[in-house]
Amino acid sequence: MHCDVVIIGAGAVGSSVAFHLAEAGLKIALVDRSFPGAKTSRATQAGIGVYAKKPRANLMLNMKGAELYPSLVTRLGADVELQANGVLNVALSEPDAERMRDFVAKQHETAGYKADMLTGDEARAMEPALSPEVVGAAFCPLDGSVNSLLYVHALARGVARLGGRVLAWTEVQALTPRNANAWSVVTSAGEITARWVVNCAGVEAKRIGQMVGVEIPIEPNRGHVLVTEALPPLIRRRISGPTLIRQTLSGTMLLGQTEELVGADAAESLSLLAAQAAVCRRILPGLARVKVIRSFVGFRPWPPDGMPIFGEVPGVPGFLVAAGHSGITWSPAVGKLMTELITTGKPSLPLEPYSITRFARKP
Repeated sequence: MHCDVVIIGAGAVGSSVAFHLAEAGLKIALVDRSFPGAKTSRATQAGIGVYAKKPRANLMLNMKGAELYPSLVTRLGADVELQANGVLNVALSEPDAERMRDFVAKQHETAGYKADMLTGDEARAMEPALSPEVVGAAFCPLDGSVNSLLYVHALARGVARLGGRVLAWTEVQALTPRNANAWSVVTSAGEITARWVVNCAGVEAKRIGQMVGVEIPIEPNRGHVLVTEALPPLIRRRISGPTLIRQTLSGTMLLGQTEELVGADAAESLSLLAAQAAVCRRILPGLARVKVIRSFVGFRPWPPDGMPIFGEVPGVPGFLVAAGHSGITWSPAVGKLMTELITTGKPSLPLEPYSITRFARKP
């Protein structure tokens, strides 16, 4: 089979890149060794998170992703449970609130960041279920959430609707440049030739890079999440701060925020889950008698500096990378940027801050 672009990895990032390329009229193949959204995009709170992103380039990228969500969802023509209603980042002590004020002020100065500081009472006026322990909060209206599986599946269906191939349960076994303008992608379903290959494999991006002699410094970062029984509406928007709290449209609560660089170990830690539950109860006392029905861990693709990696790899013509943390948030922007890069060579946002070359420059 021949196509213009092969995209490896059908999570939020890969599926968005594939959809945008298909919209631009390119012939594409979206390849995943399981199914769209099966890995990181499934095991996540699926927040659209702009608040706290740094440095400036990372903040700008996430802002652009959040801003592009409504138009992308409209083009998909599907209900993906998009909630673009902001986030309250809460502080449980005066020192934390003061650090938050300083952080928000700096973001305003450097990037026109859209956030406002609130007192504890002002935060409770927005979310009455918040505890009296909340002494302040930063409200960012750009943040929100989405149902990640509905989102990724809508993107994959959009790719197919536009004439692209979605190859689930198809493993990439070898990548070989045929010449300066063609790649051979050997898969478990046969060979695909293409002008471009985009590595959107998330936590597997490192393994895919090694196939072409490129070291991509991404490691899996394990995070725990608790899931409660369905409740009547308790909060209207995401809560962040010492932990993450989100109520889905079905009423269940997603609780927890942990970061652990422990390789591929998927074991759950009861002590970490208990600690997250305790913090959540401090923020929302109404959770005290709520039943937890399950928990899960997910692995986020984590570069050493926290910044995503994307763009063409120097010295490997036609091989691009689009991987890193916060893929749910910036996937609409990266789909657009990768398409611009491939079709015109002129992305609308400078890609230099995200280039893999930044790691080679460090001593």
